[in-house]
Amino acid sequence: MNRRLVVLSLCFVAMFLVTVIPVATATPAQTRATVEGSRTVESYVVESAHNYANNFDYTWTITKTGATQIRVHFTKIDVEKNYDFVYVYDAAGSQLHKLTGLYSSGLWSSYSSGDTIKVRLKTDYSITKWGFKIDQIEYTTGGGSKVLTNGVPVTSSLSATGATETWTIQVDANAVSMYSTLTCGSADFDLYGKLGSAPTTSVYDWRGYTSGGEEVTYNSPGAGTWYIMVRSYSGSGAYTLTVTITYGGGGGGGDGVVKRWAVIVGISDYKAISDLSYCDEDATDWYNYLKNVMHYDYIRVLGDGHTSNYPVYYATATEYNVKQSLSWLGGADGDDIVAFITSGHGSGTGTGSSYLCMWDSGSGESGENGNLYDTELDDYVGSWAAGKIFIFVDHCYSGGLIPEIQALGNHAKVYMTTTCTQNGYGYDDSTHKNGAWTYYFLEYGLINHFGSSTTTTMESCFDYALAAYPYSGGDTPQEYDGNTSTGFTL
Repeated sequence: MNRRLVVLSLCFVAMFLVTVIPVATATPAQTRATVEGSRTVESYVVESAHNYANNFDYTWTITKTGATQIRVHFTKIDVEKNYDFVYVYDAAGSQLHKLTGLYSSGLWSSYSSGDTIKVRLKTDYSITKWGFKIDQIEYTTGGGSKVLTNGVPVTSSLSATGATETWTIQVDANAVSMYSTLTCGSADFDLYGKLGSAPTTSVYDWRGYTSGGEEVTYNSPGAGTWYIMVRSYSGSGAYTLTVTITYGGGGGGGDGVVKRWAVIVGISDYKAISDLSYCDEDATDWYNYLKNVMHYDYIRVLGDGHTSNYPVYYATATEYNVKQSLSWLGGADGDDIVAFITSGHGSGTGTGSSYLCMWDSGSGESGENGNLYDTELDDYVGSWAAGKIFIFVDHCYSGGLIPEIQALGNHAKVYMTTTCTQNGYGYDDSTHKNGAWTYYFLEYGLINHFGSSTTTTMESCFDYALAAYPYSGGDTPQEYDGNTSTGFTL
């Protein structure tokens, strides 16, 4: 059930040292700012040297006095993929992003709580590229609470047991549900929500108070200003809060607004079975593509215990947690697009019954055995009301998942590709530091050949990637297209 490790080629690099002074503008340029209520966008230039040096490690600190939250806009990032990195941190040093490779279209970072955000460039001993440039900051000011954006994670910290921090989010009419998640490392933080005024530990509309972080779904929230309080029940440290409001007929016909949802799984370091090498890179690359190119609204990334290897991190990829996230995709309505993308070990009978090995495969947690079977996956996919469903599976034996998907009532909405047949293998590719099929489909196809075009059809990408793929027979990637009359786009 291994996804095998192969070395496809040797890579020769030249090593040299260069000393440069980082280039940055410490104050905003004198250009027009755009103000939207308490939210302001203004020009603010920070950039690396072009090209940057080897063995370089520098952090730029950007502060806007009086801001309650702040984020930055990159016009471009171009660093050596998987060797050089651009990190974004909040004021407390908690990681918001870990970016590598080329982002030619630019991107906005997540918000940092407070008035400060930090950007770090760290490079290795060989190969230099263009670097990065920031041209704008966006920040909010005023009010006693901090402002949340629907579905956008924010990071902050609490300093001691009993400490609190309150956020607000605007909820419009026709809201179906409010879904709030809080992660806080080894601390024990609780979450409270109230419409119209700040909650307390005794007055609230909903709360989450289990050990560790929290996950709370509150159905039919009223319209208006919601106050979300994070409180330390025990301990201190950084936390990440995400509040997602679903509007219209989630699970129904649609509300006229297209939203994009994704669950991404990448497991390199397993709890009980043998490890893999590049599944966390697979998850990272898919997240960056969906977030920064396709502008997906809601993304959950589940992985192994090395949380810093992922650009964002929702939960450990146990079978239970993955199933909970597949249920979450059921909140998408008929206008929406959902994606389930997964990379790791897989196994099966080789004659059609296949399963995906989650992080707890071989040991099991929370009443599950750690293996997500084809007959379980199809129950979730069959319940999704989304107008378009994309499934990408880079696991051994994964072609055995397709027959169950083909038989679903909503199969015409599905585009699915797997790394192999029902008795084949996927491979770790040490040259490109990805799963082989992930590399050829995403990097070689969607990004490099099709130029990250948002109109690229998955059928065209599959054909192009398959023609170059170095494995055949049972290891040949498979495709299921539920509607061959229309090209499928992400």
